[in-house]
This record gives sequence, structure tokens and C-alpha cells, in this order.
Amino acid sequence: MEDILLEMPRIDYDKTADNVVEFLQNRSYYPRLYNMCIQANPEMLQSPSMSGMPSGSIGNSNEEKMVRYLYAKSIVDGVKQTYNKGSKELKVIFNNILGDITAIEAMQMLHYEKSRYYSIRKRALNEFADILEVQNINCPDLHVYC
Repeated sequence: MEDILLEMPRIDYDKTADNVVEFLQNRSYYPRLYNMCIQANPEMLQSPSMSGMPSGSIGNSNEEKMVRYLYAKSIVDGVKQTYNKGSKELKVIFNNILGDITAIEAMQMLHYEKSRYYSIRKRALNEFADILEVQNINCPDLHVYC
């Protein structure tokens, strides 16, 4: 058993927690993917039409849109599955990070004082990274390794 653990890379828990927050809050990552899923309607994509005239673009833009939508949906679904499988602490902290509740409300819900809350927060964010990476093939590994 010790041999297996020696081959696993060591995780920087502080940086991993920061990385999870960055993933969930930065508009270039999860919020963008979430918005793509909410606003996209794959049923509205039209089949390519053949006009007989040569076209300047190569490829099918509808196909590219569908691929981007499916990729975004797989990650958004992975985040949802992670939330559903996570601990109570993970769920409360997830809601705090996404702005659904304040840090004060999260502390009250978990019955922790400020210093203990931030310790639990770091543990829950690392739990999120652990669960997310195994949800499906597109879910990112948010761990930061030493």
C-alpha cells in the first residue's frame, strides 16, 4: 500500500483550494460554460444545406457549436454531480462561492466561527476537486501538485 501512495503526486491543498475558487468564479471558466448550457438550444441548430455553390468556409459551424455545447454540458453536469455527491460543508461553501449565500450565512449554517469556517472551507474546496476530476472525461483536474 505504501508503494502505491509513494507514486501519487503530492497535492498543495492551499493552491488547490484557490484553483477551485478561480474555476468557479472566473467568468472565463465555469460561469461561461454554465451560461453556454443555459442559453444554448441545440434543437435550434439547422442541418447544413447544399446549395451547389462553393462556400468560403470549411467545416460545419453548427457541428462546432454542438461540440462546444456538449463539452460545456459535460462539465456543468460534472459540477452538478460533484455538488450532489459532496458533503454538507461542500454544498454550503459552493453556494457561498457562487454568491447564493454570504460567508456569514455559510458560517451560521455550518455552526462555525470565522477561523474554523475558513479551515473547513479549504477542506471542502479540496473535496470538490477530488470529486470533480472523476465525474467524466471532460471534467478538469483542479488539483495543484507540489
